[in-house]
This record gives sequence, structure tokens and C-alpha cells, in this order.
Amino acid sequence: MEKPNIAEMIIQYEKTKDMTDTQFAFESHLPVERVHNLKSGDYEPTAAEEKAVLEYLKLHQ
Repeated sequence: MEKPNIAEMIIQYEKTKDMTDTQFAFESHLPVERVHNLKSGDYEPTAAEEKAVLEYLKLHQ
């Protein structure tokens, strides 16, 4: 099973909801710096970060 592309998921969600990184970070309980790093693709999310993002997106789609 292919690992989800967290960066693309965050970017698409923010576009759909007209949301900033700061808003996404606050609502998903992640530091804004981590959101920036995840979206850049230069940072591999920890298991906890990946779980937090996926759960947040699932609950708010």
C-alpha cells in the first residue's frame, strides 16, 4: 500500500477551505513550522504527525 502524500493532502485541503498554514496548524495541533516543513517535502513526518494530519483531514473533509 502506497504511503499517502501528506504535503499534497495539506495543500489541497488548504486550497479547498481557503485556509492558511497558521490556521491549519492551530486546528490540527501541529506547530506551524512543521506544517511548512511537511508542505516543502524536505521533511518526513513522524508517525504521530502523520496520524494527526490524517485524522484531522478525515474529520474535516
